[in-house]
Amino acid sequence: MLRKIQVSKVAEGVKKKSSWKIALPWMLIVPFIMQVSIIVGLVGYLSYRNGQQAVQDLTGQMMDSSSQRLEEKLTGYLATAKLANKLNSDAIWRGDLQLNLEQSSAQREKYLWQQMQLFNNLTWIGFGTEQNGNSLGIWRPGANQDLQFFISNQSTQHVGNYYAIDQQGQRTTQLKNKKQAFDTRTRPWYKEAIAAKTAIWTSIHPGVSPGNFFIATSQPLYQQNNQLVGVSVIDISLLDIQTFLAQHPVSPAGQTFVIEKSGLLVASSSQEETFQLQADQPQRIKALDSQTPLIKATMQALQQRVGNLTNIQQRQKFHFELDHQSQLVQVSSFTQKPGLDWLVVIVVPESDVMTKIYAGTKTTIWLCLVALIGIIALNIFISQWLATPIRALSKAIQKVAQGNFDYQVKTSRIQELSMLATSFSQMSQEIQQSRAQLEEYSRSLEQQVNDRTQALQQEIKQRQTAEISLQAANQELKSLAYLDSMTRIANRRRFDDQLEKEWHRMKREKLPLSLILCDVDYFKQYNDTYGHQVGDECLCHIARAIAASAKRPADLVARYGGEEFVMLLPNTPLGGARQVASIIQLNIKNLQLHHQNSDVSKYVTASYGIASMIPNDNNEPRQLLLRVDKALYYAKRSGRDRIADS
Repeated sequence: MLRKIQVSKVAEGVKKKSSWKIALPWMLIVPFIMQVSIIVGLVGYLSYRNGQQAVQDLTGQMMDSSSQRLEEKLTGYLATAKLANKLNSDAIWRGDLQLNLEQSSAQREKYLWQQMQLFNNLTWIGFGTEQNGNSLGIWRPGANQDLQFFISNQSTQHVGNYYAIDQQGQRTTQLKNKKQAFDTRTRPWYKEAIAAKTAIWTSIHPGVSPGNFFIATSQPLYQQNNQLVGVSVIDISLLDIQTFLAQHPVSPAGQTFVIEKSGLLVASSSQEETFQLQADQPQRIKALDSQTPLIKATMQALQQRVGNLTNIQQRQKFHFELDHQSQLVQVSSFTQKPGLDWLVVIVVPESDVMTKIYAGTKTTIWLCLVALIGIIALNIFISQWLATPIRALSKAIQKVAQGNFDYQVKTSRIQELSMLATSFSQMSQEIQQSRAQLEEYSRSLEQQVNDRTQALQQEIKQRQTAEISLQAANQELKSLAYLDSMTRIANRRRFDDQLEKEWHRMKREKLPLSLILCDVDYFKQYNDTYGHQVGDECLCHIARAIAASAKRPADLVARYGGEEFVMLLPNTPLGGARQVASIIQLNIKNLQLHHQNSDVSKYVTASYGIASMIPNDNNEPRQLLLRVDKALYYAKRSGRDRIADS
């Protein structure tokens, strides 16, 4: 009787405590619905935000890619023109070409024809003379048109005549003439080169034939007494740049255009004319006067943002509104010194890239809502399915609390719930057995850990000893890999690595980096006369003499290959490099190594090439190597045993 009273009190206490509990289905449904709702909301919000970020990233990548392609195209065009003009002026300086344009020369005309065949992106290659204003040129009227010679001299009464050219580069029939006197000294490219007294990029000017504008690289030509004899010129048509822009659009409605910092339009992807006729004379137009609304609006926004276009030195990005639509703009500077300072402008309507992203975001939100509804319905069903046997088990516990030990719980289809009652009776015994087993296992595991710790400590000591030996061996191998085995100075690999490091260091610090390339004169004859063993000893003496000229820790002397040596001089201008080269030349002469088959001295001598550059984003180490190699070539061609710079 007392037991029943106690059970009854316990049951009443359970009921009182249970009156404030929440039903199991609600505990399963409500938190899950809240979590899913929050996740769906976050997914929708993040999808929208990611869409906006994707627009900015995608547009930036599109504009960066277009800007890079255009800059590479412009760089390739301009580099080809500068190279061709340098070759022509060098040929005249060497005497391979004569600048006497009063007389016809098949060899001179064929040379120009070969140049035009080699550099197929050039529009005009020519020369003009100071005496009488004579002119000779070859030009490409169009991409699929035959080349033509242009001649104006005494034989044509100083009227510009055009001639056809055959497959062998020979002048054939006259095609047309300009019908008025032509004086090359009045051309913009001629006057600007004379004023600059050096090779320059000229201002953009109309061609001899109307309907096109050109930019030219021109170089004044002087005799050895500094008397002006003429100008060498290479023209590039702006139509080629405009065609490239039209063939590579940045987006369906976007525009790419190139302007001078004065605001004048150079070329655009809209292919509109960059000039207009005023009194039958072509006049260039400003981008602010463009017939393309997007280009005109972009220039207005750009000027409002920066004021003077000459202030733009680095890449800038901004956006503005046009017809209630956001327009994304990127402006970058493109410079070729001296004389060329352009701006590349890319503008992309945001709608070009936002349409698909907005559609994807909308689809994502709808899918999330459908998934939310489906998950809520599924969760309600599962919670009811789980709660039913749990309620039955709870009712059975209450019956037991009331003293009804004969109450049987119906078997649930959920295996875990059906096994729950049976598990209680077995749990205590199993826990006691498990505890004893765990204690024994803990002692065994502790002993194993101690044994393994000692073994690991011994192994660590052995590995540390092996690692120290390996580091020493690696250091020795690295030293051998960077050392020339014969001269015991740095080898070519060490020089290449050090050049790359110093290039980036000087680029960060905006300091000059100089190279001295040294080549032993007539060294093959030296080997043939004295034998290779004596030749190797000679190279070792020279290597030590050059190394003795290096005064700073950062200076590097290396064997460049064969009988060539190189000295790397960081933070050294061209004048300092000349002084070091003079010291090297004196040190080698002081060796007084006899050389009976040398054409310049009875002792071993060397020729020296010097080059210096300030590294930046527009050049690379290969250009410095090309310049110093060219200077060495000039020193050898000039008689050897001398110093030349580039």
